[in-house]
Amino acid sequence: MHEETQMHGLKSKGLRKGSVSRWAAVTIGLAATAPAYSLAGALGYGAAGIGYQLPIVFILSVIPMFFVAMSYKHLTTAAPDAGTVFTWGTKAIGPRVGWFGGWALLLGSILAGVTATQITVISAAVVFGMNDTPAWFHITVSVIFILSTTYLTALGAKESSRTTMILTIAQYSILILLAVVLYMRVFQGEAVSTAESFSWEWLNPFAIPSFDVFLKGFMIALFIFWGFDASLAMSEETDGNSEQAGRSGVIAMSITVFTYVLFSIAALAYAGVDASNESSLTHPKNIDSSITTLAIEILGPQGAVVAAVVICVSAFSATMSTIMPSARMALAMATYRAIPSRFAKVNATSKTPKFTTWTIGMMTLFIYTTLSLMSESIVEDTILSVSIAVCTFYIVAAASCALYFHRTAFNHWRTAISQVILPATAAIVLTTVALLQAWNMLDPNYGSSGSIAGVGMVFIIGVMTLLCGVILMTLWNIREPTFFRGETLPLERAHMVPDTLPEIRAFKETEET
Repeated sequence: MHEETQMHGLKSKGLRKGSVSRWAAVTIGLAATAPAYSLAGALGYGAAGIGYQLPIVFILSVIPMFFVAMSYKHLTTAAPDAGTVFTWGTKAIGPRVGWFGGWALLLGSILAGVTATQITVISAAVVFGMNDTPAWFHITVSVIFILSTTYLTALGAKESSRTTMILTIAQYSILILLAVVLYMRVFQGEAVSTAESFSWEWLNPFAIPSFDVFLKGFMIALFIFWGFDASLAMSEETDGNSEQAGRSGVIAMSITVFTYVLFSIAALAYAGVDASNESSLTHPKNIDSSITTLAIEILGPQGAVVAAVVICVSAFSATMSTIMPSARMALAMATYRAIPSRFAKVNATSKTPKFTTWTIGMMTLFIYTTLSLMSESIVEDTILSVSIAVCTFYIVAAASCALYFHRTAFNHWRTAISQVILPATAAIVLTTVALLQAWNMLDPNYGSSGSIAGVGMVFIIGVMTLLCGVILMTLWNIREPTFFRGETLPLERAHMVPDTLPEIRAFKETEET
């Protein structure tokens, strides 16, 4: 008997194999996590809510995320398909779960694009020295930003991955340089007077004040760690075999957590968390953009402009890296007749889904301009709502891994742990966190834009829009039931196959010869 762990019935999408190098795939995952703008927006709030235990919360929060990364690795090896969560969920669990997982990824990518656009508008205002940003400025910057990122993404996987690699190297270089300077200042005794000296207590999980504090930190960590999987949607285009392509997500996740933990320790040791100090991470004027605060401390007033440029670069590369996988997700869904066939078109020259890419870009632009004209606080609440969609498709990925491999994994304790036990644990943890977060979002005081009929606006944006996928899925099921009957992508699990099959015997005889 031998293990049959490859998924069958997968279709070619017309994408060009080898157009993305393995290191380019890793940088796509790093770019999608957007370290510069993620830290800029999350570090201050994380320090305010968690204090000096922020590094250990980052470490603990990444554990289930790392289990998800392992799930992606195993599933990519079994099925290097551009549909990722959609394809795996359909094959391992069922068409409706797969479809909903794909919808969650598409929705999360679009909301992330809205987030990146808002951050770019704010950073552009700093570059141009604007204290107030009128509606025309929001619209102008958002149009330039989204059109340029979409255009570069539609050029082709090779060109867009090279651009992403250059931008990622640039932002990581500046972050590393900033962290080195912060550590030097701390060692030389030039830290902010109210900042505490580094203590190993910062890495003590039992020093976290409460579970609520940890939950808030976990949701922040979920937002800033999200994106490592972007490279795996490019597996059909990545150079090398499927196992090598699957490693890119794990490598990206490992580099990301290492970066965040080291940078958070440097920032805390230098600036501290005393909200009364104007140089602190948690001071009201600093909390929204801690990277800017640290840059100003080091470079003076011009540091604000430098930080704004770095954050813009980070948002730009992140948007490209989220459009790429979401476009390929839609391409796969259309290929298997889960959405209209128009989205299955691949450009003959660039070998990329140009129509799908531009559709996602225009949807992002439409949603951003609509929300920004209504209220800037609604855009801010959109940022808070992304976590539910992210949790959903990560749950589908982890559960798919556990269910797909459960018949073969227990032949060895290592595969049992990595393919079933840890993914199932991640699915349970993320489901619990998602339910708790959805409950918190119901509070009309959660977020900054109030409520409708007593229901928090963040809940409406995050949960209600996610559930709209059920309506869309039902309508498509009525119009085109083929996919939902399992005809285009049938249910399948890894299984044991007798070694007595003719092709196995022939293979063994060839090896012996």
